[in-house]
Amino acid sequence: MSTVITGASMGIGRALALAWGARGATVVLSARSADKLTEVAREVESRGGRALVIAGDVTDPAHRRALVDAALAQGGVDVLVNNAGRGYYATVPEIDLAALRALFELNVLAPLALTQLALSSLRERKGTVVMLSSVAGVVAAPRYAAYSASKFALEGLSMAMRAELAKDGVRVLVVRPGPVDTPFRQNAERGKHETGYTRPDPRAQPAEEVARRTLLAVERGRAVDETSLFVRFASVVARHAPPAMRSALARMAQRPPPA
Repeated sequence: MSTVITGASMGIGRALALAWGARGATVVLSARSADKLTEVAREVESRGGRALVIAGDVTDPAHRRALVDAALAQGGVDVLVNNAGRGYYATVPEIDLAALRALFELNVLAPLALTQLALSSLRERKGTVVMLSSVAGVVAAPRYAAYSASKFALEGLSMAMRAELAKDGVRVLVVRPGPVDTPFRQNAERGKHETGYTRPDPRAQPAEEVARRTLLAVERGRAVDETSLFVRFASVVARHAPPAMRSALARMAQRPPPA
């Protein structure tokens, strides 16, 4: 099996690489840091897998081409994991439009473009596209407007893609984590006056648990995996009790952000 993973140098991406490596898969690893990817590759190979390091920025068309070419050289793309992404904390008046465009470039356009490049091989091998979404893809909380907009867009692309590719045997899995124990908060961009979200979330789920659930969902051909009880509860309330969700979000907006 050949699996392409973006954002593989840390967090969920790293955990996914190690989990697939433990199953003997070949993983094509993408991230901007060659040094960090090399460390992940060593860990993958120590678990019995094979790793190819292709360092670069997934928003760069040449890098996306190199990723797909590397997988094709191993026989093809069985699983494409669009994991690379970035957070953004800001109230709506403070959202910088240039930063929002860059956020969409990474969180939405890069996954779409990479999937388009890999599609021929995915069809041939009856493969799976994994889109790392978020609870923010179904609930737009205060200060999450920009990030949620990018994840809502990714959810819409995934829904249509799933329907269009079903006839070709290509599956599309959307993974929706909530807070995860990764450097997500530290690496997120912020509005000019945003001071919150600097410490790890106390509800954070281990990245290894998200990876375990993702591999299981791929094996079972699932369409969506909401990785925690918190995410499942938020998703149900958002869909079936929207007035209650609106009231909860309004109260949240009046409180200072968590540290």
